[in-house]
Amino acid sequence: MASVHDVVAAILDRTGPESPMKLQKLLYYTQGWHLGRTGEPLFPNRIEAWTAGPVVPEVYHRHEGTREVEGWPGGDGGRLSAADADLVATVVDRYGCFDRHQLSAMTHEEEPWRSARGDLPDSAPSSARVSEAVMARFFGRMITDPATAVAEAKASAHLEGLEVSDSAVAACAEVASGAITTDDAVQRRLRQLLKTA
Repeated sequence: MASVHDVVAAILDRTGPESPMKLQKLLYYTQGWHLGRTGEPLFPNRIEAWTAGPVVPEVYHRHEGTREVEGWPGGDGGRLSAADADLVATVVDRYGCFDRHQLSAMTHEEEPWRSARGDLPDSAPSSARVSEAVMARFFGRMITDPATAVAEAKASAHLEGLEVSDSAVAACAEVASGAITTDDAVQRRLRQLLKTA
């Protein structure tokens, strides 16, 4: 298992100097995609569902009070395996174009952060742990085949006490396969609701 400090160093090797908030989000996405791909964490450190999104407290306490993180003493990106270094590169390529506020907003829309916070308002402080199991399921769904992704989403909703209609499952399958967009599915459902009102 990688050291979180080596992962931070690898991220900074790819991005150059970075804002602490953006660094934290890139670290979260690296952990999330590793969990989604392998079912195992990349690093053992706790991620918490803070107001601005997921944060690794151990990393936060090292960069606390800085406006920009330029390097990471004690971390060496060269110690990562080739596969883990490739994952860091992929995450930075995929998410690096977003600024810290966009990344924070993205995490607020995703199941791992929301699930950890429960009913807390977005502005409420929290040190709740972001579940690695929820992260593995959430990110894993994005790389599974459409039928499996839809079945897992339906099962997750059922576990939360929600029933999913057959038409919703069919719409999810169409979106997952690329037959229609999410916006198309929502518009279609709104039209159906207006007809029955």
